[in-house]
Order: sequence, then structure tokens, then C-alpha cells
Amino acid sequence: MAIKTLQSRLTQVGVIRLGRQLLSKNNKPYPAKLETLRFTSASKGLIDAVAAGYGGEVQAWKGPSGPEWEVITGVKEIPVLVPPQRIDPNLEHWGNGFRDRMCDGETEALRQQQCLCLALQAGARRVDPRELCKPTTRMSLMLADIPSLGTWKLESHGWNAAAELPMLAASIESAPQPIPARLEVQRREKKDFDPSKAEKDQVESKVFMVPVLHFDWITPAQAFGGELGTAARAALGATQAQRHAIEAAKQQPKLTAEQYLTLVGEAKNVQQVRALWTDANADGVLTAAVKSALEAQAAKLGPKKATEPAKQPEPPAATPPPVDEVVDVEVAPDPDQVWSQILEVAGGFGWDTAAVEQRFAKAFGKPSNVADGFELARFLESIRGGEVQ
Repeated sequence: MAIKTLQSRLTQVGVIRLGRQLLSKNNKPYPAKLETLRFTSASKGLIDAVAAGYGGEVQAWKGPSGPEWEVITGVKEIPVLVPPQRIDPNLEHWGNGFRDRMCDGETEALRQQQCLCLALQAGARRVDPRELCKPTTRMSLMLADIPSLGTWKLESHGWNAAAELPMLAASIESAPQPIPARLEVQRREKKDFDPSKAEKDQVESKVFMVPVLHFDWITPAQAFGGELGTAARAALGATQAQRHAIEAAKQQPKLTAEQYLTLVGEAKNVQQVRALWTDANADGVLTAAVKSALEAQAAKLGPKKATEPAKQPEPPAATPPPVDEVVDVEVAPDPDQVWSQILEVAGGFGWDTAAVEQRFAKAFGKPSNVADGFELARFLESIRGGEVQ
């Protein structure tokens, strides 16, 4: 039988860090900022999975409680899940490896007395920075794309995070299940003015990294109107469907250049040649030989040149042709032939068919399949002339 007063929680498996410790020339450690996310864990398998998903080199790391593993990734943001939890920023002071002050700005929780942190900061005397309390915000996150049901601790010691992260604290605490979010580390800059310094040193710029949680799937009305749980379930379902589609696309086998050369001869119309061109480009095998074969097949399947009509007997000189029968008409380019040329030029820029369609729609306000040969020809010249980027 469960202990009714015991609050269940997920196991912490690692830590998401926003910086690291480096050694100075005097061999003294100092904190250094990172532009990307860093992960540490006692489980090498988890760190290997993080490195495989987000990049970075796995290295051994000496953690506070023993040997661990770390990876500094190449990403600034990742998809996460925020499990139900209480998020309460506090002012904390640590000394000799243990916390000796923790208060909310009014009451010091460890001793149940008046908070000294703000009083020290507001005092007139100069205070050693080591005496000052730091705003501390902790929360647990799950990595949406990493195989593990454990949580990763995120800890920040900045005022911005202390003010911003708990914004949805009440809703998160009462959420019926973990809610999806996007964790981003943002670079912020602050300028401090110190009139006691020399004029050239009075303005000092400080750069710091701030963790930010984005909830892109919910509106303010839903968040503060009691609909967070419903919106979260819908977002999780959409994310799962998208992930399945991506995985299914990854599992589709890629064709070789030789296989595409075989398929070229089976194309029955120019549209099928276009599709083969796009697929070969996506599979990374749009070689010179494949291009040449596709262009030849497109030319073969394109409209044939009209044969020269048989000469008609000239009318008598006394009967000149009517004026309204003399027409000077510009013959429209064949759309299929022009489209093949567009794809060939676009392939040199690394554009796939979707990218070409997007640029055409932006330029002409309609899809390419309803455009005439003149419009496609103008679009081709715009690409060659650098007008379309």
C-alpha cells in the first residue's frame, strides 16, 4: 500500500549546465560561459545518446560526487518535457560545500529568521562577492528525443531566469502530465555604470547566458484559463505524429546513381522526369551522368518540333492577302522544357523542388503548375540573373 503523503517523482539522471570551470594561468578555477548546452551524467550511455543527437565529443568529467561524463553540444535549443513540479526561486549562499543560507527575500528558511541576503546587498559597506547570496532557480526537465524516463536538473543563478522561468509555475505544478516545451539558452548583455572608476572604464558590459522555456503550442488564454492540460495533450499527439513521419522518412532506402540511370528509361512523361530529378538530388546522387540522362529523356519526351508544312501555291499577284490575316505572334516556350531547365539551374544552388515552388509562388503569386511558358521563362532568367535568391 502506497504512502499517501509521499509525493512521487522521477529519478534525476543528469544535469543541464550553462557553463563550465576552467583553470587560469595561476591554476585557479574560474567559471566560463558557454554559447551552447552542456550535459553531465554518471551514465556514459546517456551522454553518448545526447552526443549522437545534438553533437559534441564525450569526455570524462570529475563531478562533485565522483567520476562522471560530459558533452558540450553544438545546439542552443532542444525539445524538452516539463514534468509537474514546484518552481520556487530562492536566494542562496554556499560555503565550504554546503548551503548555509536560503531565503525568499523575507524569511531565511534554514533558521526561520529574517533574510540577510538582501540586507547585505543593500548595505553601505563593501561586501566580498563570496558573501553575497545568489538567485537560484532549479527545475527538472526530460529530454524529449533522448531514450530515458529520468529527469535532468537545470539550475540557473541569474536574476533573469529567477524572474522568467517560474512564470507558469502554478500551471506546471498542477499539470496532469509533462508538458512539451523548447529549452533555449539565450545570450544577454547588461551594461553597468560605476562613476568611481576612470571615465573610460565607467561603463562595463557583462555578457551572460539565460535559460528560456518556450511554449510555442499554447496561447496565453489557454495557459491562464485552465486549458493547459488539454492543449498539452494535443501538442504531445502532434509531436508524436511528426516524429513518426520523420522516422519513416529516414527508414526509406536511398537509391544509387546506377539505379536512377535505370529508372530514367522508364519515365513516360516530363513530370516523371522531374520527380526523378528531385529524388536523385534528395538522395545526393544527382551526378553529371544522371543529369545528362534525365535531360536527354526530358528532351525525348518533350513536344516534337512541328514539321514544315507543304508549300501552298502562291496567290495571283493581283490579289494581295488581307491585312487582318498578317499576324506576328510570339510562340510560347514549352512549360515542361523550361521547368526542366529551372530544376537544372536550381540544383546548382542546392534547391529541391519544394524550394523552387516556394520561390515561384512568392514571385508570381501562384503555383508553377498553372503558369504558362512565358512566366516560367521569366522565372528562369530571374534565377540566372541572381534576382531570385
